[in-house]
Amino acid sequence: MIKSFIATTREMDDSQVAVDEILAALDLEKNLLKNSLGIVSCFSEFEETGVLKAICDALPFDCIGATTCLSAAAQEIDQMIFVVTLLTSDDCDFKTSVIPIDENYKDSIASSMSEILGLCEEIPSLLLGYFPLINAIGGDMILSAIDKATNGIPVFGTVAIDHNADYSTTRTIHNGISFAESVILGVVYGNVNVSFEIAALNKEKIRKQKAIITKSNANLLIGVNGKNVREYLQDIGLTESEFLGIVPFVIEHKDGSKPIPRAVYAFTSEGWAVCGGAMPEDATLSIGRIDSKDVLDTTSNSFKSFVEKDSFILSYSCLARYFALGLGIYNEAEIVRNLTEGENCHFAYSGGEICPLPDANGKLKNYFHNYSIVLCKLS
Repeated sequence: MIKSFIATTREMDDSQVAVDEILAALDLEKNLLKNSLGIVSCFSEFEETGVLKAICDALPFDCIGATTCLSAAAQEIDQMIFVVTLLTSDDCDFKTSVIPIDENYKDSIASSMSEILGLCEEIPSLLLGYFPLINAIGGDMILSAIDKATNGIPVFGTVAIDHNADYSTTRTIHNGISFAESVILGVVYGNVNVSFEIAALNKEKIRKQKAIITKSNANLLIGVNGKNVREYLQDIGLTESEFLGIVPFVIEHKDGSKPIPRAVYAFTSEGWAVCGGAMPEDATLSIGRIDSKDVLDTTSNSFKSFVEKDSFILSYSCLARYFALGLGIYNEAEIVRNLTEGENCHFAYSGGEICPLPDANGKLKNYFHNYSIVLCKLS
């Protein structure tokens, strides 16, 4: 069983004030059990001013997480906020790992996972993953390497983002140290109840017209129905510019799992689409759309059916959903706060969502998502 306690601070300059606020809220003398782990979401300036490091140094357990552009917990919602959740247990254990992501990332992941999994005889119940935002190596590629190295242990997490247009201060976090190009993993062992939920597009906003991906290379969509992507879009009356925002592709895998939206980042001169995750050949492809009402409705529906007394929910929502809210950037977080009554939920925005989905036989498979809000319930 895992218990959770959440603390926040807005103090970005005075490290001691920030530390005192966090320690007072967590009340470690009363709440700390045998084994613990901290989950962090914060505005990147907390790292720049040293407050992030000071808080993590003051906590007697490992802390992992990522920067974000907006977080929510308890009664606090803000862009410039620091959130830390204490997961603590007498019958669960936690390990952490920092894995550099470079051209040899597959070997690094395989080596690191072999080492950390060898620390305990039992198979972990869950991996909490915090991925860097790297143009050359997508989150889907990192997740695939972890999935292979662990033989499919469920992975839940996010890709780090920040508030800058060029995402220049995006960082993953381990014990107060920030990393531009490293994966941070939290490994959860033992008696933990865990379940997952995901919501993305309103089904009514997905076109009924479907096609087949006939050629691709990882996240590069090359051919649809035997034509290049540009030609296919022209055939159905769409232009490339419509996709660079709130119009995603939607892919359906053959294993019977839920459809997955895919962001489109750019189009190449050849007329191919650079997407936010893997575009597997032979998968069914359709086209969706999202607006602020869709964001709020899907979030509300997913939380209403998922909230449970005496459990903790960790939730990440796609940056595209944040942008779709327009001027109402706090509205999704307010729904989360209201439906959880301000307790036992840690929410932040994401540059890519990581969440398992069940296939047609109910077996969990790891997937990388765009345009989605993902939820992990722990107790």
